[in-house]
Amino acid sequence: MIRLENVSKGFPGGANAVIDLSLNIPDGQTCVLIGPSGCGKTTTLRMINRLIEPDEGRILVDGQDTRGVDPAQLRLKMGYVIQNTGLFPHMTVGDNVGTVPRLWNWDKARVEARIDELLTLVGLDPREYRHRYPHQLSGGQRQRVGFARALGADPPILLMDEPFGAVDRITRERLQHEFINIQRSVRKTVVFVTHDIDEAVLVGDRICLMQMQAQVAQYDTPEAILTRPASPYVAEFLGRERLVRRMSVVTIDRQTLEPAGGPRPDEPRVPLSSSLTEAFAAALTSPTERAAVFEGDRYLGEFTATSLLESLRRATAGGGDQVATGI
Repeated sequence: MIRLENVSKGFPGGANAVIDLSLNIPDGQTCVLIGPSGCGKTTTLRMINRLIEPDEGRILVDGQDTRGVDPAQLRLKMGYVIQNTGLFPHMTVGDNVGTVPRLWNWDKARVEARIDELLTLVGLDPREYRHRYPHQLSGGQRQRVGFARALGADPPILLMDEPFGAVDRITRERLQHEFINIQRSVRKTVVFVTHDIDEAVLVGDRICLMQMQAQVAQYDTPEAILTRPASPYVAEFLGRERLVRRMSVVTIDRQTLEPAGGPRPDEPRVPLSSSLTEAFAAALTSPTERAAVFEGDRYLGEFTATSLLESLRRATAGGGDQVATGI
């Protein structure tokens, strides 16, 4: 667990970026920090690995005060991904990815094996990419390499500062889903900074929505924030589209399906665990405007527009039990 206790940070000129922030980030979850520009999101992130030192308060990792840890050693145990990747331009992709394992004095064979493993994990064929240089890659490929480098020595914590903010929308969506898939398998404790509420809802287990000076407006699951905003400020930040955004975190309710009668061969199939967004998109591609819902190999019934509305209604009435937090 990462724990911030009454942390404050001021800057010259009287500006206070963070005032009296307390926050618990559970082990193995993705916590998204979001809020308006200048609210203290990135300052909070950088205080965790001591790139910025807090003026007051404590930051503990697994119960240990980070002030008692050498900053360089602390950072070696935390992967760090930034918007423009920060790759070393004079080093190959493989050498970039192997940076931290070499600093840990891993033997050469182990480093080489780890490079291949991580490039494969982020969807880059090691035979094709490990000897390229950053300038020979697309923006999306550089972000993948930056993510692979952050995972280099298998750190328990990842700090991600607007990691997908510098790429186009299509590439961004691909990278978001790639991150979700990787997080499902490696289960790191992730602190993820973004200004995009749709991204926060998609990737976060928990969202910390901040006001200026890192004052916490609401810290909760994506579904709870979208369903039950804690204040007018939260509701305004989420915007009028928040009810539509709920479709991405609410899953199909099996009780809303039309009875199974045998799906048509041309009907799309979706698993019961699908979000309403995924199921509705599938239904819209169908000539019948329906999608066949399966649990494993078992056919359960038909998802329709009525299923969509009823699933949303039941999720709200039931306090949000039907939730897919994105990871």
